[in-house]
Amino acid sequence: MWLVKLFQIIDKSFVGKFIDKRLDLVKATNPKRIYVENIRSFYNLTTPVAKIFCEMAVKENLFKKRIGIECPKCDKLIAHYTTNDEIPDKIICDNCQLLEEERYEFSKADMNELIFYQLNKTSYGTA
Repeated sequence: MWLVKLFQIIDKSFVGKFIDKRLDLVKATNPKRIYVENIRSFYNLTTPVAKIFCEMAVKENLFKKRIGIECPKCDKLIAHYTTNDEIPDKIICDNCQLLEEERYEFSKADMNELIFYQLNKTSYGTA
C-alpha cells in the first residue's frame, strides 16, 4: 500500500514528468529511423557526442548505419543505402513523377544525403 502511494507521489512530482517526457520520446522514435537528434534529445547530449554514441552502437552491432536520399524538390526520402558506393548516379523520385512534375530524375550530386540509423534486430535475436 505504501509503495503505491510512493509511486503516486513520484508520478505527480517533477520526476514523474521527466520520466513521462522520456517515454514520449521513446514512443515517438521509429526503430527503423533513429536520427542523431533522437539520441541527443533523449540523453540531453550535444550533437557531436550523440553522433559518437550512434557510431559506437554501429560498431557494437546494435545499430545499422543508413544513408537516406532525399528528393531536392519534394524533400521525401526516396531510398536508403548502406554505403555511398551503392547510390546510383541517377535517381527517380516516384512522388514527383506521380505529381507530374517536369523534373523527377535527379543526379547523385543534386540529392540531399541524410544519415540515420536502424535498430539491428539480429543483435537482439528477433530477426
